[in-house]
Amino acid sequence: MTLRERLFVGVLMTGSATTALVLVVLIPVLPMLAESFGGGSEGAQLSQAVMTSPALGLIAGGFLSAAAVKAVGTFRLLLAGLALYGLAGTAGLYVSGAPLMLGSRFLLGVAASFVGIGTTALIAARYEAVKRAKLLGIKGALGSVGGISGILLGGELGSLGGWRLPFAVYGFGFLLLALLFIARGKATQPAPVAVPPPGTAMKPDASLLSLWPFYLVIVVFGVVLMMTTTQLSFLLDEIGIDEPSQVSRIAVMASVGAMIGGFGYGRLAAWIGLERIFPVAFLNWSLGLGLLGFAQTPLAATIGCVITGISAGLYMPHMISTLAVKADDKIRDRAIAMLYSAIFLGDFLNPFVVEPMSVALTRHGAFRAVAAFTFLSFLFTLYRYMRRRN
Repeated sequence: MTLRERLFVGVLMTGSATTALVLVVLIPVLPMLAESFGGGSEGAQLSQAVMTSPALGLIAGGFLSAAAVKAVGTFRLLLAGLALYGLAGTAGLYVSGAPLMLGSRFLLGVAASFVGIGTTALIAARYEAVKRAKLLGIKGALGSVGGISGILLGGELGSLGGWRLPFAVYGFGFLLLALLFIARGKATQPAPVAVPPPGTAMKPDASLLSLWPFYLVIVVFGVVLMMTTTQLSFLLDEIGIDEPSQVSRIAVMASVGAMIGGFGYGRLAAWIGLERIFPVAFLNWSLGLGLLGFAQTPLAATIGCVITGISAGLYMPHMISTLAVKADDKIRDRAIAMLYSAIFLGDFLNPFVVEPMSVALTRHGAFRAVAAFTFLSFLFTLYRYMRRRN
């Protein structure tokens, strides 16, 4: 492998950090952002809207990229995504007012969608089966590394310069864009499609419409994935932890857990089998979210974040690997694009689902309710697994 090829693969593997940064950089300064919008319940809701508005862009970006891949190719889509990411992400340093904030964050989501879809599709096109699953797990883990860095930087920059300064972190897109230009050449050309040997079982010709149950699951658990992103800082505020740097040190542990889950996904799948990943992930999610739901100390919240993060680290590469197997090669790039739309539709819905529960049950009660849902999901997937075994 040449230096350019190594650099290109490196950009693909670290590209997942762009999505992670969209979702975590503002976590430590959400209460500060809420105060800038007038405070109270209205300020909290508006700050969460700014936090989650990229999810709308991510949803729209998934639909747009399905057409853009055909028009300009996956590599050019990735270039455009990185350029837009840097421009829209750093806009928070100087734009004012809710409309401009929401608009720039929406464009940031579109850009992150282009980058995430481009990098994932290029990996899926170049590798098969076990190798692909392993790389997707590592890619997700490296995204968690980006999430860890983003939370810590967001907290420190928030303490240093208020809620605006963390937006500088999105300049990371310009760095990846420069590296991608350096790597351009043969390394960026699509890999030849391997012809299966005679007698090899072919994948069924699945249409996007036939995959709707898969996407429904993705949407529902997109809500669950965002619990340690959108809701955690408000839960910590309930127990008296409101200093941005302290919030970031606890919140970062969810990314540490996701990193552990991502790096361990390949080995765990080989050890227990792919069919058992779902029950394990859902049971672990129940434990982590339940612990957060009863947490009254920083230590309990930290442990809960780690446990919850491990499940997130297992869940995402498993869903992508499953989709790569289910979807026909001809529609795989579009199927991956729709996966991103589905997951971030769930992300966007999180405040609308969880905020009413928080008003009625407190933020801790909302975490306990979601934990109960994931435990029911564990029982359901375990039942299905046992039924198939029999």
